[in-house]
Amino acid sequence: MKEMETEKFKKFGSSFLLLLLGVGVGLPVIISLIMALTGKGGFRLDVFLPLCLVFAFIIWMILLMTIAWGTLTPLLTKGTYKKIDSLPYRFNNSFQGRNGRLLIDVDNGMIGFISAYNPFEIQIFNASRIDRMETIASTMTGVRFVFYLDGKKMTMYTLLSNRAVNLKSSMGVEAISKADTFVELLKAAKNRAEGRT
Repeated sequence: MKEMETEKFKKFGSSFLLLLLGVGVGLPVIISLIMALTGKGGFRLDVFLPLCLVFAFIIWMILLMTIAWGTLTPLLTKGTYKKIDSLPYRFNNSFQGRNGRLLIDVDNGMIGFISAYNPFEIQIFNASRIDRMETIASTMTGVRFVFYLDGKKMTMYTLLSNRAVNLKSSMGVEAISKADTFVELLKAAKNRAEGRT
């Protein structure tokens, strides 16, 4: 189903940017309206524009931080994730990371991705478009698997901590094993897509 394949990977979707813009402009409008209705002053452009900029910046930073730590990822991608059953692929292997959900269909050589920054779209890719899959394990930066999609680096953490990680502990070994499993699944999907079963 070549027509379903995403032409270009988009980490940030227009809906996400519109949400930020809407909240960044919407809150100052509401505050200005409340001030005008309560008699504390009318609508003033010299107050409105700085409020827009301040709120937009604050909201942008809060959303980016909560998404970066994976706090909002399950909530943002939950509705879109439910739509995978309607696709002609069998995404039997999925991984939910901080920056989104990775879906792998080894049999058809396809991968899907729902970005936390583009949560309303399932992006579908032929696995031949991925490259350089590897597990990276570090006591300081955690455990993750990395791959490149159309030349863009994708990092999916299986263990992330704000303190040093003992890679030989049961938690460290499990995280490495999980990362290795997904690297092998990505390689198998790529081999299938390229006809090297």
